[in-house]
Amino acid sequence: MEKASDIEAILISMADERQAKILQGFFKTGKGQYGEGDRFLGIKNPKVRLVVKEAWRSTPLAEAVKLVHSPLHEVRLCGLLIMVAQYEQASKGKQPDEVTMRRIFETYLTLHPYINNWDLVDLSAHKIAGHYTLHHPEVTILDEWISPEFSLWQQRISMVSTWIHIHDHLFGKALQRAQVLLSSRHDLLHKAAGWMLREVWKRGGQAEVEDLLEKHIGQIPAIMLSYATERMTLQQRCYWKELRLARLTRINQQQK
Repeated sequence: MEKASDIEAILISMADERQAKILQGFFKTGKGQYGEGDRFLGIKNPKVRLVVKEAWRSTPLAEAVKLVHSPLHEVRLCGLLIMVAQYEQASKGKQPDEVTMRRIFETYLTLHPYINNWDLVDLSAHKIAGHYTLHHPEVTILDEWISPEFSLWQQRISMVSTWIHIHDHLFGKALQRAQVLLSSRHDLLHKAAGWMLREVWKRGGQAEVEDLLEKHIGQIPAIMLSYATERMTLQQRCYWKELRLARLTRINQQQK
């Protein structure tokens, strides 16, 4: 059995103070920023994954949860990646281990206060929450989490979890949730929504993305539009950018 304290000690022994300072700036840990107070060891993801590779089979879920509760960013990441590996193992084969999958999914949902930076969300949400809700459409909690009454990170989990739905050419949830985030004030949510719209486009949903843009081009934040149109031709990107500017100009004139 791998204990959380032993895994954390291994990660701490790998700390790089110089790299930690770089990461603290990159992940916006300053006062008033989205990652305020987060602490980094300065370990790059490939090294964290090596620890996960050695530990995930012998680490009980309860110990992984302890890791996710850590104040240290890379320790939380390690705990989440252990949960991802265990979930993926349980979901394999002709007869998936539904009991284990549900337990990990439900545990994951309770950990949202600690899944509190964009990389932690992006490396886990679609692989656990997205996969589970794809195969259990009766579970609708992530439809609720997209609402602005929930935290930034719950909303991002909800949005990014649609990635695996998109891979199955199921675009509805991504499009619906992206529309909710049009009115968000946070660029991390604009980026997540634009990213998922780009994935819809890549998977053959060009008509669906164009329909959403046409209906909401006067509302869509610039960064969301930039991400959403990234795989389009230069001519298409210019068209949507110019149309957005024209709509915004008209709206401003009407409000005067």
